[in-house]
Amino acid sequence: MDHDVIIIGAGPAGLFASIGAAEQGATVLLVERMPSPARKLLASGGGQCNLTHAGAMDDFLGHYGSEKGGVAAGRFLKPSLYAFGRAALGSFCAERGLALETTYEGKVFPATRRAHDLLDLLVKEAKRLGVTIGTGRRALSAQRDGEGFRIGFEAGASEACRSLVIATGGKSYASTGSSGDGWLIAAGLGHRIVEPAPALAPVIVAGGTLAGGTCPPFAPFAACSGNAIRDTAIAVYRKGRKVAAGRGDVLITHRGLSGPGILDLSRGMRQGDELRVALAPGMGTVEEVGRKLLAEIDGHGGRGLFRLVQAFGLVESVARALLASHSLPADMRSSLLTRTGRQLLASSLAEGGDAGHPFRIASLGSWDEAMVSAGGVALEEVDPKTMQSRLVPGLCLAGEVLDIDGDTGGYNIQAAISTGRLAGACAATRLQERTARL
Repeated sequence: MDHDVIIIGAGPAGLFASIGAAEQGATVLLVERMPSPARKLLASGGGQCNLTHAGAMDDFLGHYGSEKGGVAAGRFLKPSLYAFGRAALGSFCAERGLALETTYEGKVFPATRRAHDLLDLLVKEAKRLGVTIGTGRRALSAQRDGEGFRIGFEAGASEACRSLVIATGGKSYASTGSSGDGWLIAAGLGHRIVEPAPALAPVIVAGGTLAGGTCPPFAPFAACSGNAIRDTAIAVYRKGRKVAAGRGDVLITHRGLSGPGILDLSRGMRQGDELRVALAPGMGTVEEVGRKLLAEIDGHGGRGLFRLVQAFGLVESVARALLASHSLPADMRSSLLTRTGRQLLASSLAEGGDAGHPFRIASLGSWDEAMVSAGGVALEEVDPKTMQSRLVPGLCLAGEVLDIDGDTGGYNIQAAISTGRLAGACAATRLQERTARL
């Protein structure tokens, strides 16, 4: 064999897998199809690298989705997260000279706010342990070769190893090297791939009629691009039934909606679904907002509708867009607003129950817009205590190649790090166990 362990993919999962394997004394080759490692890591957090979250590890488990839902994904990740979680990651970085800091939102960054500093630390540590890093090498296939594997590369080259780790990531941000290669390699070894889809993706909104009914036009809101609604209630409806709900910041774009609140719910959205977003969070339920509207009208009936809506904390452009979407003239006297008009405004402004302004989903953002991938190698085919394949001895899988996607806020990078380190350690430990038997 050419190497004890070959790891395909030099993102955070692959780098930590290489460190975990090399710490056990294995000879490790880490290959990356791009000219340099971890390009997607460098883009995370706007280049500042939100690498984990400050919440307790128990709180992490509900922040992941999969084919079977968040509980199953969190249960799968529990062994790896507890083996090398947020605290262990902080100690690992601090011991090597990189301090971390936490924002008021609980997001954790390098204190330098430079993703390059984390990457440099990981590459330096891997090389110190003797890991060989081969960039510009695209792995195309893997086949069993006796008790090990033979990896096929572009231009017909191949190398053999005793254990293999697939840590190629998914398919989002293809320009960083995420091309879905790992799914093809895993499928070639017999694994089932849950159909991949973009996750943590923005929403493209269409007004008018789509499958499922009619929503107000979105065009007035396109003029509000760049405005955010902070900490608001969001719900997803499908054929009149609520299928998902959450809370977070919503960013209005020229094509639709984005922001952490939308991104975190996007894994449960489909074309034609209806989104309901409270435009005036904190103002109460539909009934409470309705009473406040009546009180404002009674006290200032000569005031225009624009001023009436602004009294609920909306910025000018959003206030005008709300009125235009319901075909209500901004300069019409408030006292002339009909009962139906009051109900429309109250429902759009309020939160709770079925409240919220309705937006119809035309589509989710593309692979180039999604932060991560949903779908991937089926979780039931991987042992969560070791990250080793239940189907192919000696094969381990880590990171986004698995059917796991996390919320925004550092959850995805932490999962990649935790599963990667466990996978690398398992790959090397298996070699030690085989040697002991011999």
